Amino acid sequence: MTQTDEDILGPEQELTRRLTVREQVLDLLLEKVETDRYPSSAMLDDIERLLTPWRREDYARVLLDKIRQDRYPSRGLVDRLVRLSD
Repeated sequence: MTQTDEDILGPEQELTRRLTVREQVLDLLLEKVETDRYPSSAMLDDIERLLTPWRREDYARVLLDKIRQDRYPSRGLVDRLVRLSD
């Protein structure tokens, strides 16, 4: 089996591909958290693991919206938001 130029990615192309997949997964998880009434802590942990500096505000916005919507917001969500502000 031979490899073509398209099969072999250079370091910059590989980084771009990884970021694209990372961004897609992050977008999907953020959407799920937005629509789930009680998002799982495992999903929030995954988001925080994938989070890039330029996406912190997106995550903070999702958490702020969740906290605003609940009369008695989850202490865990509040703690995560506070940690983001550090």
